[in-house]
Amino acid sequence: MKKIYIIEDDIGISTSLKLYLENSDFKVYLYDSWDKASEKILEKNVDLVILDINLPVKSWIEIANELRKKWNIPIIMLTAKTRESDRIKWFESWADDYIAKPFSPRELLVRIKSILRRLKTEAKWNNKKVIKFKNIEIDLEKLIVKINWKEISTTKNEYDILKKILEEDWKLVSRETLMIEVIWYEQYIYDRTIDTHIKNLRKKIWNKNIIITVRWEWYRLNK
Repeated sequence: MKKIYIIEDDIGISTSLKLYLENSDFKVYLYDSWDKASEKILEKNVDLVILDINLPVKSWIEIANELRKKWNIPIIMLTAKTRESDRIKWFESWADDYIAKPFSPRELLVRIKSILRRLKTEAKWNNKKVIKFKNIEIDLEKLIVKINWKEISTTKNEYDILKKILEEDWKLVSRETLMIEVIWYEQYIYDRTIDTHIKNLRKKIWNKNIIITVRWEWYRLNK
């Protein structure tokens, strides 16, 4: 049974969400602050964290950074903010996904299953251990990205998108493919999530021209 942490100080939201997810065969632990949650995170062997952005004491950015660097656990943000600048900030700060309040528990469940499905898919990768292109190297065993032999930090979605584009060599990869087959998110027609991830990747790999956009709908490596 997969284990989920909900770190949310609104008891009404957290308890109702706990009931819904437990009815969907998850084990759910509730915490109203990061200090309480962090003490138990290794003991519980958590699979995913749902994190509210307005927690007391420590900011969500600090929490997300700590989660990613120490434990590399997938993170879904709960937020009342939906501006593009906010979304970009979440993805740059290690969030794997976000959902805006008020939200449908059913939609959140779909997003949770999507992330966990991707993790399961990774276990089925072939025997190839490293993918290289120019100064980029992806270690498929350690799930890390290196630029000029130095490890860089990426979110789960950024890692998966970069891996897919590198695997295709110089073939075109559509936005639709990345949305549905890579990050398992079907609302690609109305969503600019991929654009945000590509923009972040270009900054993190220190070369904005290494992944090029073709006619606004496809991406490929730059020869």
